[in-house]
Amino acid sequence: MAPPATSAKELYDLKQKAALYYQNNGVPKKMEQIINDMFYDNPSDVYGHLSNYFEKFALTPVMTKLRGREVLDSKAQPTLQAEVYCLIKNREQCIGTATVSSQNYYQDSHKPEERDEEDRQRVQFVKQAVTYINENMTGVLKGLDPTDQKEVDARIFGVINKYILEEEALLAKEREAQEMEEAQVEETESQKKSKSPKGKGKGAAVVVLPEEPRETLQSGCNALSVVSQVACITGAELRKIPLYEHISTIMNGKAASEYHIPLPVVTILASGKAAPGKLNCVKEFMVVPRHDMPLHESVKHISNIYKNIGKTLMQKSGVTARYVNEIGAMTLTMDKPEQGLDMIQDAINHLELKAGEDFHLILNCAAQEWFDYEKGKYEVAAGVMKGLDDMVDFWSDLLQRYPSIIGLIDPIRKQEKEQWMNLCDAVSEKCYIIGDYVWHRPGLLKDEELEDSFKTSGVVFRYENMNQVSDVTLCSQKMKDAANQIMVSACQGESPDTFLADLAVGVDAMFIKIGGSARGERVAKLNRLLQIEDTLKEQCNLAKWTEHVFPKISPPPPPEEEQEGEGSTDQIEPIEKKDSPIKKK
Repeated sequence: MAPPATSAKELYDLKQKAALYYQNNGVPKKMEQIINDMFYDNPSDVYGHLSNYFEKFALTPVMTKLRGREVLDSKAQPTLQAEVYCLIKNREQCIGTATVSSQNYYQDSHKPEERDEEDRQRVQFVKQAVTYINENMTGVLKGLDPTDQKEVDARIFGVINKYILEEEALLAKEREAQEMEEAQVEETESQKKSKSPKGKGKGAAVVVLPEEPRETLQSGCNALSVVSQVACITGAELRKIPLYEHISTIMNGKAASEYHIPLPVVTILASGKAAPGKLNCVKEFMVVPRHDMPLHESVKHISNIYKNIGKTLMQKSGVTARYVNEIGAMTLTMDKPEQGLDMIQDAINHLELKAGEDFHLILNCAAQEWFDYEKGKYEVAAGVMKGLDDMVDFWSDLLQRYPSIIGLIDPIRKQEKEQWMNLCDAVSEKCYIIGDYVWHRPGLLKDEELEDSFKTSGVVFRYENMNQVSDVTLCSQKMKDAANQIMVSACQGESPDTFLADLAVGVDAMFIKIGGSARGERVAKLNRLLQIEDTLKEQCNLAKWTEHVFPKISPPPPPEEEQEGEGSTDQIEPIEKKDSPIKKK
């Protein structure tokens, strides 16, 4: 505050400056207008009315700082939480807070040393990410409008990409030396193979394509997802619109006129390679309601199905039989998929519902986890091997006997493209063939070209690590254009944050995969969806899904061989088809 005037002249000059200041900012004119209008409006809250009027003339809020910290996820693993502070009406305020889930690439079926190394890496990544958020990213986002999601994501990606490029430059020489050593080893091995005897009477050897190596991520790159998420939350808060509407605007350039509530895909039973029993080929037995069933109704039915099975298990094997795993699903000892399917269908029918009409099933097969690389076969159950071509008949037969199944997630590895496309040709008109680990994460998939040699009718997106909001929205539209339904999925190391529910509604995902219905961090997503459903009903913009239409996926036709002497003399070189590697999480 300026010191008081000490003379008449100073007082006069001060009044002139004040008048000019208010005049330049249009204060007298605006004051006159609102005072005159307010008399006729006769608001009950006079000062609230004045505040609302002048608020629209305030400067656009901008980010002033980020604050990151280490917190815990649902598995007591370290993960990230971030806050955005903005300058609003001359005051710095915390507007948005977000907590992201943590990645678990290695499952329980992997070697303990691999999982231990991942745990150590997770601690390092979180620690480095907190530094990036509090120091590097705060600087690049200071003064930026948080509603500009694409610019936010571009700037924070630039921070991480800088370190990625520096790391690549340091490793360039090491790669060159390694390549030279490998070339020498290959030359030596090729000389040995040329002298080795040929096999007798065994037929052609099966060529097994190995899994693509896990993506090497920059330490601290998980800062991208949490900062992108918290900026999105802040943008919606400042625009005073629901988060799902803000996400829809980011994706489409404008808010949708109607919104769908995604169908909840809830895991009832868990099995797979790491579970007790012999069964490997189904990791999750999941239920999904009828396409037009209201969410508040389907949630009650899902809860009753879950309780019915838990009660049955407890009567047979005691209270420990209904204990749940880390995603909230009951883990049983099963030797074949029919056991889990029959149990769930019986529970549905017991509640006077019809399996295949009121409720359907989706199986998370996770084929990459039970492929035997030494034998080149799939171990569908302990000691039961299936060849690559046999898997087409295996899944076709199961779907024939259980028509209530409307989705298979990763039924075959991506590396077996021919068998994958043959399976699609056989069953794609009966159910969704959904790709999870067969696709790259959104940050990579957005720039990749989709090929006719490999197709899906559904895709799973998770929000973790280097995934950003703008990446997910861009890839969602890209995969929809390729006749894929979107399934937004929770992670193993989930957080109680409900952002995933708004994300699923905003990108118009048909499915949201939450895990089981017996853990707070999972149920929180359902509760948020129930809240959104009520809001959309009140606003009369709640849309219903139409009946499932499964697109026919056929293998591409074989290339035509050009006959000698026909056509142009110009030689057209064939386009080399690149293998799109499995999804990196």
